Amino acid sequence: MAAPKARFDAAVKVIQSLPKNGSITPSHETMLTFYGYYKQATIGPCDISRPGFWDVVGKAKWEAWNRLGNMPKEEAMDNYVDTLKKIIEALPQDKEMQDFMHVLGPFYELVD
Repeated sequence: MAAPKARFDAAVKVIQSLPKNGSITPSHETMLTFYGYYKQATIGPCDISRPGFWDVVGKAKWEAWNRLGNMPKEEAMDNYVDTLKKIIEALPQDKEMQDFMHVLGPFYELVD
């Protein structure tokens, strides 16, 4: 198994490369979870003030990150990877998914 940072970087590439309107689109809540883990893994605990009332998106992102408290960066990296793996494992195994899994080959080489 690859180092946690390499696994995390591979998972981030997968999420960032998903087409906005593709057939495999995580929910907004799941994307906020990824956002929180990403910020925690790359910066550490949330150290910015809560966005204002009218900044709905900014508030949601802040809450996703802030709720992680003092979670260690390595744990956030592992949780990011594990969340992606759970999504992939729950997808139906059709032709489209087989094509997607072919693209994910390098990711799974790192995480398994």
